[in-house]
Amino acid sequence: MRTTMRRIPAAFATLALAVLGAAVPATGAHASTASSVATASPTATASEACEKAWHNARNGYLYLYSGFDCSGHLAATATDDPDWGDSSGSVHGVAVGTVRSLLFKASSGLAVELYAGPDYTGSHVCLTRSESYLTELGGAEFPDGTPLDAARSHRWTWASACDVRFLD
Repeated sequence: MRTTMRRIPAAFATLALAVLGAAVPATGAHASTASSVATASPTATASEACEKAWHNARNGYLYLYSGFDCSGHLAATATDDPDWGDSSGSVHGVAVGTVRSLLFKASSGLAVELYAGPDYTGSHVCLTRSESYLTELGGAEFPDGTPLDAARSHRWTWASACDVRFLD
């Protein structure tokens, strides 16, 4: 009888873990798939290069890359920038359509808003702490249909102020 009594708690614990595993799917600390803003990138998946870049990134920074999978470093910024294409600010000289992937390593509660136009104008989306990187911007769009790789400016905000997101 003692053997049966010991097996009941073990069986219950196993069952509870199985139920929990089914109810709460395992996730990493980083987003690996895109959900829709208007249309999300079909290839926005976790990559080893972006994972490595994320682990080496500074907390509270947005990184822009000219290549897919977080390659071809263009800029790293922890401050707002009203125009990526001008010669001032933390991001400068970045032409429209140049950014192919991006990475965001946020501090708790912070988000970054990407804008389609300079001076924080036009359609926008937010990146939050759980939205670590997008390996390929191709196919992703702002809510108004503007391609995401046409982003022109960004600014920091509180995640709670964001009403639009493009990554899970």
